Amino acid sequence: MNRLEVKPSKGFKVKVNARREAVFGDESVAVNKVSLPDDGSRVGVMTGTTLAGFCEVEMPALDGKKHWYPIEDLAGEHGEAVVEDEVQLDEDEDGSEDEPEE
Repeated sequence: MNRLEVKPSKGFKVKVNARREAVFGDESVAVNKVSLPDDGSRVGVMTGTTLAGFCEVEMPALDGKKHWYPIEDLAGEHGEAVVEDEVQLDEDEDGSEDEPEE
């Protein structure tokens, strides 16, 4: 049986099974351990924003704030696997990325 995959999108409800969370500061980012309770507060809503394997999730039942969790630790309401969008960058033959000509 194939498992359904979904891409991070705004408003999509997810179950968070994360043991770590990214915390963004003014000039740095830290990855901290987290322990989420099993009382139903693990359900969140994606904002649709992703960065380096993490996805921003609004957690209304936990604390009402937005948190950054690893994408591989998220699952859809019905067990769907959440996968990150891959963006292809075009490169010139010399290995540099395309830049607009002036």
